[in-house]
Amino acid sequence: MLFKAKKVKKLFKNSDTIKFLALIFLVLVGFGLGANFGKLRNLVRIKGSYQLAGSENISAKELKNALTQKDFTFINVHTPYEGEIAGTDLFVNYDEMIANKAKLPQDKNAKIILYCKTGRMSEEALGTLKGMGYTNVRHLKGGMEDWEEEGGKILDLSKVPDEILPKSGFELPISWGDLGIKLVDLGVIDEQKFEKAVPLTDEQRAILTRGYDSPVRIDSSNGQFVVDMLWALGLAQKSIIYEEGPMGKEYKDKVGNFASTGGWTLAKGAAVNYLGRYELIPLNAEQQQKVAEIAKNVYRPCCGNPTWFPDCNHGMAALAAIELMVSKGISDEEIYRNILKLNSFWFPDTYLTTATYFARQGISWDKIDAKEVLGPQFSSAQGAMDIAKKVGPLPYGGGAGGSCGA
Repeated sequence: MLFKAKKVKKLFKNSDTIKFLALIFLVLVGFGLGANFGKLRNLVRIKGSYQLAGSENISAKELKNALTQKDFTFINVHTPYEGEIAGTDLFVNYDEMIANKAKLPQDKNAKIILYCKTGRMSEEALGTLKGMGYTNVRHLKGGMEDWEEEGGKILDLSKVPDEILPKSGFELPISWGDLGIKLVDLGVIDEQKFEKAVPLTDEQRAILTRGYDSPVRIDSSNGQFVVDMLWALGLAQKSIIYEEGPMGKEYKDKVGNFASTGGWTLAKGAAVNYLGRYELIPLNAEQQQKVAEIAKNVYRPCCGNPTWFPDCNHGMAALAAIELMVSKGISDEEIYRNILKLNSFWFPDTYLTTATYFARQGISWDKIDAKEVLGPQFSSAQGAMDIAKKVGPLPYGGGAGGSCGA
């Protein structure tokens, strides 16, 4: 025994032997960690310094019960957007919590539940929120994957933006024809002023100066050109709107003070001098009445007025589009559908929000009633605000809305 003890002692004095045994030990520990890494991760965060307590997890089953009597802020932190659970209050990328602190509850003791697709991103976001001083935060263990396994539904709205604002835009059942030439010749459009305000493509210059018989198209790149051309046309076109509507009745003496009249600065001289003077679009009495009825049901989110009272550029532009389509004998339903397409590119945030409102009720955009959506409940300024409050922040970015100036 004495001999063996001396031999072992001698062995451990050898530094190479110690290094070898240490290496063996580390390898064995490594194998052990690898086999149990999933369990270890649930106990100790890799990127944080705190231990993840069981109370900071919430199971899919527990979340279902909690949502029936919701008393917490429910945040989707997954990026990119891959769906949502009904009842979500906010969409904040898991790695942008600090940058979006203004969106978060100001009360650091407020109840918050986070979720993502698998639980990884929400776990990291939870650590960030704890570091920011939040004391009552939990995250959905297993994320949306566990939620679906538990029988929960995931609503995927990722295709909504492409339905409302397709990259290819929309083609309308009308054409510019020689209207651009006529508007320039009459002085409703001063060509030099117009091109200074709206840099023109070769196609747009042809529409303005040589005529263009192809259908009117609108997309994210030409929305300003389309609204300005239709605005000029709506201003100059002789219409029942300027005789029997508010601009021909109660506001007749102030007709030059509106954004749609005084705001049109691209004419030769005062814009009000061109108001309703020319029959650029031939319409009989019956067609004029049809224009009036449709105009009364077409609102825009920049104000509370229908196109029957076109006191801004979008209202006057919509009026011109209605007049063009009525002159072509297009049905009311199709006219509403096409005006909604124009409004969507002029007010993208509003109609992305509206489409989200319907999608969360299981109604796709192609199934909605365009006349209803263009009415005051959804498309007036107040209606759009009310819908926005119900919908909350969008899970996808929107686009800038059109201004009421030239």
